[in-house]
Amino acid sequence: MMLCSCEPEVNIEVGVLWEDDQYFNDSGSACIGILGGKWDSDTGFDGTILDTTSVRLGVNGNYKFSIIASESDNYTAFIYFEHSGNEIYDEGYDIVMGYKYNKAEPGKTVEISLSAYY
Repeated sequence: MMLCSCEPEVNIEVGVLWEDDQYFNDSGSACIGILGGKWDSDTGFDGTILDTTSVRLGVNGNYKFSIIASESDNYTAFIYFEHSGNEIYDEGYDIVMGYKYNKAEPGKTVEISLSAYY
């Protein structure tokens, strides 16, 4: 007898493109987070952070996430500089350097292209 997970997933593929900014300087480590919902710089979070991972600062790359989802929703990928060393986004303390959201359907893959300054 074989058991399988019947919960639908949304696969999120995030392409990160870093852009050098000679006027920006930050000593924290960089992380990428996935938010269920939208994030915007004026109102902040409208959802729950579903997953995070560290990224190499200044190195372009692709990151993949699988999120359990029961209905279609917006998902926001965002890059932040993490200052406490725990890879958890602390609103008001960690600095968001780039974000973008896209709508996704369960069982599908959504691509998000994201750029950030370092």
